[in-house]
Amino acid sequence: MSFGEDVSLMELRQLELLGKVLKPGQEIRPHHIRGTGIVYNIGELTIREDRLLSLIRRGFFRVKGYISFPICPVCGDVDLSLNVYCPNCNSQDLLKVDIVIHYECHYADDISAFRRPEGLVCPVCERSLKVVGVDYGRPGIGYKCNNCLSVFQFPLIEFTCSRGHLLRLDELALHRSPVVVYEPPSTLRDSAAWKVLKLVEALSSHGYKAEPFVILQGNVTRAKYLVDVLVHSPGKGFSALIFNTSNVNPESFPKPLTLAVDLQIPIIVLMSKEYAESVAGFFGFEEDVERSIQTLFPSELVKVVIYENEADMSAKVLDALKKL
Repeated sequence: MSFGEDVSLMELRQLELLGKVLKPGQEIRPHHIRGTGIVYNIGELTIREDRLLSLIRRGFFRVKGYISFPICPVCGDVDLSLNVYCPNCNSQDLLKVDIVIHYECHYADDISAFRRPEGLVCPVCERSLKVVGVDYGRPGIGYKCNNCLSVFQFPLIEFTCSRGHLLRLDELALHRSPVVVYEPPSTLRDSAAWKVLKLVEALSSHGYKAEPFVILQGNVTRAKYLVDVLVHSPGKGFSALIFNTSNVNPESFPKPLTLAVDLQIPIIVLMSKEYAESVAGFFGFEEDVERSIQTLFPSELVKVVIYENEADMSAKVLDALKKL
């Protein structure tokens, strides 16, 4: 296990998922799904806002801005229904109409009430309406109450939350949800977990089936181990890759051999050049660092790979897999 003790398997799986479906710099915006709440789409997954806030705290996303959603000030519910009422009698039985107003007698109704074969005629005073703006007005779309027959441009508006609280527009509260950008911080991109995902991409592009962060059970002790990468080489079976980046000490260094014996699969140990030099200094090796460190392990069980950068690491791992 090459990660700090504070890194959980769930966090590693989250990192794996995000790396698959998102590109650095990609923007994710919140939206509302009735019955679910405020959510974000990440690839084909839909996650709730509280889960995304957790990912923000872990440094996976940068907050770019906010979108405000109206909510119930009583219970915080975001599932609001819009209700419209007649301002005269409070009836909710309304019709949408194209309003015509006869200036002389002040009668207002839907345009269908004025239509005659000879043109527009006021149904109240029977006068012809010939010139818009002189004889009559066309204020546009409005509403007519089917109960009291009054005509108006704007109904009364109220909202009801899913828990039954009735609210006016000016009573609504606002909830601000972050708009985020996928920008893993440099500390994350420099982490062993990030290197694992990049290595899995490289192996997959060369035809290997590689899985990151896999839990395996020992054949001898039945203990469970988290290996960084499990690789299936066609015709050669499985092998496991682990990054060794922890502090050099006599207790942690033999772990690759323990894994190889208990899991009964070859283990490839990946070491950065800097880490390998610290291992060499610990054991007093002065020449040919990689070969010297390899002598600490049976070569048929554990293969040591020392790399300088990601490209060098991928090339050397591919070469080591071919020789297994």
